[in-house]
Amino acid sequence: MRPSSWFSGSGPGVQTPDGCSVDLYREMPYFGELEELRPLLPSGATLLELGCGAGRLTRVLLAMGLEVTAVDNAPAMLEALPAQARAVQSDIETLALAARFDVALLASNLVNHPEPATRRAFLAAARRHLGPGGRLFVQRHDPAWLLGAAAGAESTVGPLTIRVEAVQRTPPRVAMTVRYDTPAGTWRHSFVAEALEEAQLEEELAAEGLARPTWIDRRRRWLSTMAETSGAADRSPAG
Repeated sequence: MRPSSWFSGSGPGVQTPDGCSVDLYREMPYFGELEELRPLLPSGATLLELGCGAGRLTRVLLAMGLEVTAVDNAPAMLEALPAQARAVQSDIETLALAARFDVALLASNLVNHPEPATRRAFLAAARRHLGPGGRLFVQRHDPAWLLGAAAGAESTVGPLTIRVEAVQRTPPRVAMTVRYDTPAGTWRHSFVAEALEEAQLEEELAAEGLARPTWIDRRRRWLSTMAETSGAADRSPAG
């Protein structure tokens, strides 16, 4: 499977290069995925949200009292952000801000990108933007779900119905098409993800100068890490 076919999307409105539909993300509700992080995100902290989309999580972070800088490479996504967030248009891999942050957030399973170099670039971008003592929170797909979800699996959250339409596995990679139905329309997102076991992810964190993580939730989908304090190469942005 070629990289050019890893991501695609369809449905009303604009689709971003990774197949995400802007109108869908404007409609999508909050699923509560930050609740287990809430005690670890102190009000007033500066937070860098990598891959913010249309601000579904941004709004929750702002309500927690955080100062949010929200990064996405799709202008149409950034247009949907609340005015209280600082919006930055950039690919995560090449992000080079002067500011350093108390917290960086790599949510939405972006770390499951099928290309190892891209995963590493995401982690490197987060690390180089952490201030002293800063923490990175990373969300991954549950590997058991990626490797076990069957076509036809369906869930409903409020007015949104999510259905797995197709799955093809060449472990550790999984190609999946997911259908989203709301009263406003129907969208599809096709993507390829790599199922990351704990040991593999910990190795990739270490390779980018990040400490051994603490797993936060029972399903071990969220981890917390920080920059190594010694023995790590300086990965500050050039210039």
